[in-house]
Amino acid sequence: MRDQRSSIAARIADTITGGVRRRQREREPRALVYDATGEPRIVPVGSEEQLGLIDAAERLIELAGDRGETPPAA
Repeated sequence: MRDQRSSIAARIADTITGGVRRRQREREPRALVYDATGEPRIVPVGSEEQLGLIDAAERLIELAGDRGETPPAA
């Protein structure tokens, strides 16, 4: 009986761990741009363009925070 409980506990722990990993991946910054027709495109992960866009976005958020304003909700 004890081995069976350990197995269930291990499965629950694996499920929770997997969920945490998925949420962390979803939170990784990504850059999404739209072309002239309105079609979205994800800028390649780790590219110079992506890093530049993320840096610019973070600076804009900091500037808005310095003024005591909250950015509008999406």
